Amino acid sequence: MIRSDGSPKGDGFTHSRLWDLMAGLPCILFNAFAAGGFAILIGRALHQRIGLTSGLQILSESGSFVFFSMEAVLVCIRRLPRRKYHGPLPRMVALVAAYSPFVLVLLPRAALSIPLAVASTTLLLIGTAGGIVTLTYLGRSFAILPQARRLITDGPYRYVRHPLYLFGQVSLIGVSLQFQQPWASAVALIGLVLQFPRMTLEEEILRQAFPEYRRYQARTPLLLPHWGKLKQ
Repeated sequence: MIRSDGSPKGDGFTHSRLWDLMAGLPCILFNAFAAGGFAILIGRALHQRIGLTSGLQILSESGSFVFFSMEAVLVCIRRLPRRKYHGPLPRMVALVAAYSPFVLVLLPRAALSIPLAVASTTLLLIGTAGGIVTLTYLGRSFAILPQARRLITDGPYRYVRHPLYLFGQVSLIGVSLQFQQPWASAVALIGLVLQFPRMTLEEEILRQAFPEYRRYQARTPLLLPHWGKLKQ
């Protein structure tokens, strides 16, 4: 059964707010740690001479700070799930897809020309800005694991069913340019491939929780928007 606020009813401690907060604690800590790291980088950069590339880098790092901070806060205040998977496999698929791209930090950094540095930072800015906008619409429905909390179909979700993953891939391409090739591009490609089983699991649980999701799914592209729809 479902309460009036959309949360499960009568399913015990594993469907309580305390359990949801405990389950999200690793995500909270990870995002808080990432936000703190970007805050340190921003502070250091502000004490140096600022040019075109360094200015763009500060903007990118500021956006990343906001993005990771938002994710940490949203996990703390999010709605309880209406429906979710049980068992380790769906959780493992989601976690590997979400965090495997961070393998990039283990690779040696590349010496970037100014045009490549600008391209990398620009992609990061676009991806991070899009991610922040998407999180604003997603709000208290945010989750890393495949769960159904509330159906969102407006904002960026009007154009694609998974805008957060789309902008995440744009950011990942931007980051990968900063590391040794071809390994960094391989990590970015693997990160993209891993999103597809994750999206499949999410869409299955959304169809179970929201019958209207099938209509939304039929009219909205998965990951890349239709050009005609963008002009509307």
